[in-house]
Amino acid sequence: MEFEPVIGLEIHVQLDTQTKMFCACPVEFGAEPNSLVCPVCLGLPGSLPVVNKRAVEYAIRAALALNCKVHTFSVFARKNYFYPDLPKGYQISQYEQPLATDGWVEVNHKKIRIRRLHLEEDAGKSIHEGNKTYIDLNRAGTPLIEIVTEPDIDSPELAREFLETLRNILRYAGVSKADMEKGQLRCDINLSLR
Repeated sequence: MEFEPVIGLEIHVQLDTQTKMFCACPVEFGAEPNSLVCPVCLGLPGSLPVVNKRAVEYAIRAALALNCKVHTFSVFARKNYFYPDLPKGYQISQYEQPLATDGWVEVNHKKIRIRRLHLEEDAGKSIHEGNKTYIDLNRAGTPLIEIVTEPDIDSPELAREFLETLRNILRYAGVSKADMEKGQLRCDINLSLR
């Protein structure tokens, strides 16, 4: 019996903006923990988010570079779940009406389809040391695009080549440094065997 992998990817890419998705807090890697936060990115009562125009521009630029159809109307929504490093108890994201859909990237003469590209904000970061966990909320609210592929990838090698190509496109488009070591490019893999 022979198995064929069927792979789809969910990729989170940090946009290279100076400030967070819905507030004016700076985005800076390696800053003192919990020093780059405000009532908006902490979700304190009475705070009102305002969308980062540059993040929207970068997301549109990324969508065009990935051959996506950019929609003239998209909607943000609350995605409610509890994580210790998600201070609001919800993430502002897009689901039903994303910014862009129906894109593709060609890798080794194979077209990898992109189902959707949408904007959202990042959570904070949990740091585990022994039996203790520390929370750094500096990253909470950082602008991300999430790119979801169709299950068009049939090998780990093709997945790696796709991610390398995607990283290069995003860097060339000037929307992200896509530095995996700094958490600027993260990938979840959905794998089935046929």
